[in-house]
Amino acid sequence: MHQIHDFNPGIAESGLFWTIRLPADSVHIDFEDATASLDVTDLEIEDYHDIVNALQDGPSVPARVSYHIRWRGVKQRVKIRDTANNFAGRFIEDTATIAWSAREQGFKFVSDPARTSTNEFSVVGLERNRIFFPQTDAELDSAEDLQAVLAADTSG
Repeated sequence: MHQIHDFNPGIAESGLFWTIRLPADSVHIDFEDATASLDVTDLEIEDYHDIVNALQDGPSVPARVSYHIRWRGVKQRVKIRDTANNFAGRFIEDTATIAWSAREQGFKFVSDPARTSTNEFSVVGLERNRIFFPQTDAELDSAEDLQAVLAADTSG
């Protein structure tokens, strides 16, 4: 293995890994217009150097990452409703661009500009599951519902 950097937020005591809460204002979604963005600047994170060390929550060094992702366009819209598993969602397959950077003491990486990035598959969507499973399709179809979900998710 030749990996020398693995930037991630680590493993929480609960066992949840590679996941971190971001400020609500870093995400912007216009589901009806099929656009979304995620902007993160100087997020404090760890560099675990390789995947094995990261999965073992081994030694790491402090680092910072920034990334700017833009989704837009519509290749197709998909609606899923799985009552057996209490899962429902509206999704847009689209295209995305990304620019990102990482830095730590003695090292810095900056990607090429976002306009030069390409991707094979991108999707943005609204999904609900378990106790948040919508009882009707109308609950899932409303653009206002999406904004309410995002606003409610900023607590805690």
